[in-house]
Amino acid sequence: MSDEFEVVSEDGDPWWGMVKTPTGDVPVRVKSWTVTAEGVTAELTELRGVDTSPENVGALKRMSRNEAWAQVAAWSKTGGTA
Repeated sequence: MSDEFEVVSEDGDPWWGMVKTPTGDVPVRVKSWTVTAEGVTAELTELRGVDTSPENVGALKRMSRNEAWAQVAAWSKTGGTA
């Protein structure tokens, strides 16, 4: 049995998974959380050219959308495909 839910901080900043790629880490938005007997798993949205498998997620953090998209833009200039 699992339930999905979204967590947003008081200041409205969403959670992002920092996904490891060959050209550096890139933030990918957490779309939902799955709670099971084994623990909580973040389910990430899709980002073209990024393998969001759990083993590629280095950290979860909250940040503003502007900060995250600035990091995505910088990542894409280094060879990422977003």
